Order: sequence, then C-alpha cells, then structure tokens
Amino acid sequence: MLYGPLALLVTAFAGVLLGSGQGPKTTFEIRNHEFLLDGKPFQFRSGEIHMARIPREYWRQRLKMAKAMGLNSVGAYIFWNFHETEKGKFDFTGDRDVHAFIKMAQEEGLWVLLRPGPYVCAEWDFGGYPYWLLTEPGVKIRSNNPLFLKYCKAWLDELGKQVADLQVTHGGNILMVQVENEYGSYGDDKEYMGAIRDMIRGAGFDVPLYTCDGGSQIEAGHIEGALPGYNGGMGDGLKQTIDKFAEGGPYIVPEYYPGWLCHWGEKFPTKSTENVVRDIDWYLSNNVSFNIYMWHGGTNFGYWAGANMGGRFQPDITSYDYDAPLSEAGHATEKFMALRKLIQEKAGEKLPTMPPAPPVIEIPKIELSNSASALDVLPKPISSDSPKPMEYLGQGYGFILYRTRIAHGGKLSTKGVRDFAVVMLDGKTVGTLDRRWNESQIDVPARGQLDILVENWGRINFGHEMEDNLKGLVDKVTLDGQELRGWQIYPLPDFPTPQTDASPRDAPTVYAGHFNLAKVGDTWLDMRAWRKGVVWVNGRNLGRFFWVGPQQTLYCPGPYLKKGENEILVFDMQPSGNRTIWGLDHPILEETLPERARPKRPEIKPVPEFNPATALAAGEFPLDNGDHDVRTKTMKARYICFEALSSYNGDFASMAELWLLDAAGNTLSRSDWKVVYCDSEETSAENGIADNMIDDDPETIWHSVWSQEHSSLPHRVVIDLGRETAFAGF
Repeated sequence: MLYGPLALLVTAFAGVLLGSGQGPKTTFEIRNHEFLLDGKPFQFRSGEIHMARIPREYWRQRLKMAKAMGLNSVGAYIFWNFHETEKGKFDFTGDRDVHAFIKMAQEEGLWVLLRPGPYVCAEWDFGGYPYWLLTEPGVKIRSNNPLFLKYCKAWLDELGKQVADLQVTHGGNILMVQVENEYGSYGDDKEYMGAIRDMIRGAGFDVPLYTCDGGSQIEAGHIEGALPGYNGGMGDGLKQTIDKFAEGGPYIVPEYYPGWLCHWGEKFPTKSTENVVRDIDWYLSNNVSFNIYMWHGGTNFGYWAGANMGGRFQPDITSYDYDAPLSEAGHATEKFMALRKLIQEKAGEKLPTMPPAPPVIEIPKIELSNSASALDVLPKPISSDSPKPMEYLGQGYGFILYRTRIAHGGKLSTKGVRDFAVVMLDGKTVGTLDRRWNESQIDVPARGQLDILVENWGRINFGHEMEDNLKGLVDKVTLDGQELRGWQIYPLPDFPTPQTDASPRDAPTVYAGHFNLAKVGDTWLDMRAWRKGVVWVNGRNLGRFFWVGPQQTLYCPGPYLKKGENEILVFDMQPSGNRTIWGLDHPILEETLPERARPKRPEIKPVPEFNPATALAAGEFPLDNGDHDVRTKTMKARYICFEALSSYNGDFASMAELWLLDAAGNTLSRSDWKVVYCDSEETSAENGIADNMIDDDPETIWHSVWSQEHSSLPHRVVIDLGRETAFAGF
C-alpha cells in the first residue's frame, strides 16, 4: 500500500547543476514503495556531514571526497544554537552560511537530506537548542508547550528563508526534510510532532518528509505524512518493522553507524572495516537507502561538545572523528577506500578522482613565555546574595567564578556543581569537584577568600536530563551546614592575553606565546604535558583538552594559521608548571590514562539474591546474536534484578541491550531507567559498564570483569525503572 500522503510528486528543472537552471524537468517522488528520481528508482547513498564542525575553507574538499567515495547525497543536521546564539538574532554568515554549504553540495553533484531539528542530539551542546531557552519562564522543551513552539517556529521560519529555495521543487538539491529527531526515545506526543511537521511545511519546505528513530521507538516517533526511518536497522527485522507503518517501504536508514561517539576517560570506540563493508553491501544489495552517521565527523570546536547521562555525567571529547570513513581532518581511511571499492563495483559507476588531502605540518616547540593567574584577569563582578547559574547572567558557555569570604575552615558542600570546579582559598587551589564522580564536598582548611571556578563541560544532549541543563553553581553552597551568602560572580567565556610573565601560582593559569611559520597546514597540538582546559590559536577556540584522554591532541586546521607570526593561548585549570607546546603531523585519539578507581554504585541492602520460587521469569538465550524474548504474565515493578546464572564461556556475563515488553510485545521506553546496582562490570580493559545494557547502542555491552581477578557467576544487575511500570516480558 502507499503510505498516505507520501505518494506524492515533486518537480524541478535540472541544468548543469543538480536540480538547477534551465532544461528538462527533474522529478523526485515516493511511489509504488520506491524513491523515484526522474521516474527511475533511486537509492540514497548518503553520508552525514556537519558544516559547523568543519572550517568553511574545507567544505568543498569534504564534499568532493563524498562524491569520490561513491555517495550521491549528504545528510546535514543544522544546529539551531549555532545560528541563534542570542534570542532573536540569527547569523547565517561566514562559517554559518548554510545556503552556501548546500549550494556547494549541489555544485559537487550531491543531493541533500536536510535535518533542521529543532532538536538534533548529535553530541552537540544541548542537542542543538539555544542555551537561553533554559531561562525562559514556562518553556518546556520537546513538548506541545506554546511558548516553546513559538521559538521553534521562529527558527524554522528563518531557516526556510535561507534554504527553502534550494529544494528540488525550486531547482535545488534538497530532496527530503526530517521532522524532529529520534523523538520516540523521548516521548510519544503526536500533537507535538504534528506541530513540528506543520511548522516545517509552513516554513516553505514542500519536499517529502521523514522521521528517524531506533526500531523500538518508531511507533512513538513517527508522524502521519512523514516516511518512517529506522536508525541502525539491518536485515529482515528492518523491513518487518517499517512494514508496520509503511508497508513495502521505501526503506531508509537515516543513521547507519560506522563508529561511535566518545566521552572523556573512556576507550575510543572503533568498528571494523570488515563489518562496515558487510553492512553497506547488504543495503546496496537490498535496495535500502542509507545515511552513514557519521561519514565525516569533524571537530567540536570551541564549547560545542555536548554530554550524556549514562548513569553519570559523561562529557564528550572535542574530536568528533567517530571512527568515520573520512577522518576528522578530511583524510581517506581504510574504511573509506574499502567502501569506495564496494560502491564502484555495486553501482557500476566510474567514480571521480579523490581531491588532495589538506597539507599537514609539524610545529617545533613553542615557549609560552607570558602567564597570569585566572584570578588576576577577572572582569567586573556581579553581586548576588546566592550563586546563580551562568545562563541567568547572560552567559552561555565557558567558565564562571564565584567568590565570597569565609570566617573559618570546615566542610564545604554543594550539590550544584555543573560541571567541574576548582576550589581555591586565598588564591591557592584546595581541590576539585567533578560532576562525573558526583563529588559535592571538600574540606577547606581555614578562613579567607573563597573562590570556586566552575567549567561548563557541555550540556546534556539526550534524554530527559536535558530539561535540567543549567551550568555553573546551580544550588546553594554550605560550610559545615550553614549556607554561604554574599557572592561576587565573574563570567569568563574567554580570557585576555597576558602581556607579562606573572609566575604561575597554585591556581588556574592563562599562558600565551607566539610562533612563526614559513608555511601553513593542518597540525595537532600535543596536550600530553597539560592537564585540563582550552586552547585558542589566533583567537580561534580549538576546544577542550583533558589529560585522561583518550584524546591527547587538538586538531588545528591550516586555515586557522597564517604565515609569519601566530599567537597561542592556553588556559589550564590544574597547571603542572609546563610552559611548552608543539604541533604533531598526526592525531592521538586512543590513549586513555588511568584516572582513579571507579566509584562504587550506591549499595543496595540486602544485596539481591536469586530465589527460583520468586523469580518473574527464567530462560536461556541461544548462542547467537539478535533479539530473544522471555514472556511473562503482566505485572508491575519499580525495580528489576537481572541475574545471569550460567555462560557458554567461563564465568562471564554480557549483554548489549535489555528491554521490557508490553502485553502486545512492544518495547517500553527506557528514558527514565538507571542502573543502581551491578556486582561485576569490566572497566579496565574496556568500557563494559552495566549502563551499556540500556544505552540504545548495540555496539556497547555490559561485560562482567575479565581483565583481572574476578568473581564467578552468577552476576546481577539491578535497574530502577524510574516509576512503577507494567510489563509482560523481557
């Protein structure tokens, strides 16, 4: 059957460029369960690429590489907060010129899957939402809230003014537009999704629409009038799932993952070339359209990297390399070459020659001769009786310092550190508070001037924790139980260049130096001798560094450098005394250093024990991959304990994903789930934490400890469902 209003025809005129100029008509339509371009079956061979993560000077090289690998399309998230950094002030110039980017793709012979959000996730700060939404009274994100929808409409209308003329219906290269993003993992409000769909139409987008969700979330996330897409879908399960909502297709995978995102302190995730080629081969052979996410990841320059909450706060690294076919710096990888060979064989097309990669240089050791304590370069303060989040002071990103005086030493406590704080007394560091470890207390030795410098380490971009995303100090601060009042607050989105050498004290420090270049090219600043902070080169913020890795270098694109004299500024929150830096001709993205013992999960007493008489269900999983169900009678619970009793291989237990089923066999939302107990999880040789069971990524798994001395089976995991939940199977 046809999928309702998706049986439609759109037309344009095609000339020298895709869908532009004068000449015969170009048509794109969804009919008879197929995408048809000029009446002929069309398969999207697409790769995701984000202009905001790439210097504008490199846009064309990246797009030429897409064409050279055999892609015919690119997927493009457009980040709302990248274009409306202040409420009501839109910027589509320079690196933000989305019209120029899409037009450039057209010039290179590439169609576009436009992904305007308003929510995008993308491991991008706040999932693409502007920070100032957090200060608007009455706004409830991702809901049918009238005030929120008002701002969404303003964004989509403005974007429509910029790029609606680039649709295939107007002679351009935009073939489809996505409605929202992965909404099924967040909610199931059809009125909200319908409102976003109608806004997109109202903004002038008249090409076919689509949605994207994981397979179990499609029912909640799809909307009438938009083709459902299945993120990561493979095999018969993909078609069977889509057939429930659009029988016979066409089938599209808006996000196929050739790698994965990465957080600070974790092992850099990779996916083998062999597996990626196998999967893309299946799509090509079965007429399933796909968009490789990411095909080219680029870089989270500045403060744009987001964060997750997988049982704890997990900030994303600066590099968005993603183990993608095209590297962070635009170089062809083994994956790229293998896919180019596959597509050329399958499509029977002669692919264009690859453009040259950007030049690479090394930079000899630079001495950062000037320095100043961050406490010596403070702006004018804002007085407040109690700490205030940075957003309420008009600051979106960076650092913020809170100062008061204390009459005696004692235990300093606050539950509101967002996200990393250096605590100082009379200008000297006492210690740090790190949200990743849920740290909230520190002993302060004596009376004096108390300074708390807080870093915004990226806003959460996925899940309901997004609704609580303020930064800085967001709760009261107490000393031995007494609330501290009378604060001076200093917003620090960046730092001035120190002009002299003030010997660094035991406090966060700004360093500056100059270096000369005879030629420019891409380089990677080696940060292994530094601790935690941010780097600017010629005023361009390259992003955050953190000694624990796995990222140990910062990518500096050649266009950010110049022949002759260049300036570099490093802000280190935990200075070690190092004052030198240099540039390598390659990145270091896979060097994670031991940081500290992983904190124990909150202990549950009594520890869950297996009792066959009271078990809800018992079963055996066969020795293969895939989904396996255990059905039960309908029951309710707030907590569930999963226990592995035996194994096919020694004393180990593992699982990629665990779901609950309703009476009809559909999977239930896991957005409020939290792992609250696990007796064994591998954290040394791999990231095998139990939270991986509920993270929507089948490439990550819970695995009991194997790299060191470990306990035997059984192994148990307890999950808090967030509320009493009715279910009828696992």
